[in-house]
Amino acid sequence: MRVFLSEELGIYFKTETADDGLSGLEMAVNSNPDLIICDVKMPGLDGLTVTSRLKNDFQTSHIPVILLTALSSESAELAGNECGADAYIMKPFSLKYLISRVHNIIEQRERLRKHFSVEIHDKEHLLSNTNRDKEFYLLVNKILDEHLSDANFSVEEFTELAGQKRTIFYRKVKGLTGYSPNELIKIKRMKKAAGLLLEGKHTISEVSWKVGIEDPFYFSKCFKAQFGCSPSKYGNNGKVSLIPPEEKFS
Repeated sequence: MRVFLSEELGIYFKTETADDGLSGLEMAVNSNPDLIICDVKMPGLDGLTVTSRLKNDFQTSHIPVILLTALSSESAELAGNECGADAYIMKPFSLKYLISRVHNIIEQRERLRKHFSVEIHDKEHLLSNTNRDKEFYLLVNKILDEHLSDANFSVEEFTELAGQKRTIFYRKVKGLTGYSPNELIKIKRMKKAAGLLLEGKHTISEVSWKVGIEDPFYFSKCFKAQFGCSPSKYGNNGKVSLIPPEEKFS
């Protein structure tokens, strides 16, 4: 079934397969996939153990997991939920249904990613809900809050203050927010700027300086790229596009 699913899902997604649970864990750490499909019955480590380890490993806890099982009892489904699985699909299932679940999970995460960049209040929805991930993001937010006004604040300093290796830090921030650390710094600066603009107490130049951007023209360009309107227009009516334009920061 593993080969069949890989071939069929490969029509819509880039797929990789593992021969057993242990190699699957290693692959998850090395490849950082967008989603993992795992059978409960596997050679070596079973799917429940694999899922539990994935969700308890800081490097992989943000990756959504779909469990496949032939067990239809309520206790079996409860075990799947308790180990942290994001979805639990009972056999036999239609391929169309599995593809639909995969699409839905990925699309939901993309919607959350887009919403994350424009929500200026404390309603950010992370792409993972484990306690450890939430604690890590609280630390990330604290660091950013303390350094956004510093024009020289860098990803290197960000990583060091978070106490992580660069590769793990990049992967974790990307996995939780959908954005790289550098993108997150810019997004947070623009969100802080949006809040300041709504206060109506500062000029655009003052806001630019308060969020660590010394060039007001570059600030305006970044702001429009994220919110879909100029700082002056945003400050006048407080309106924001819930789905930001695809233009990226440069």
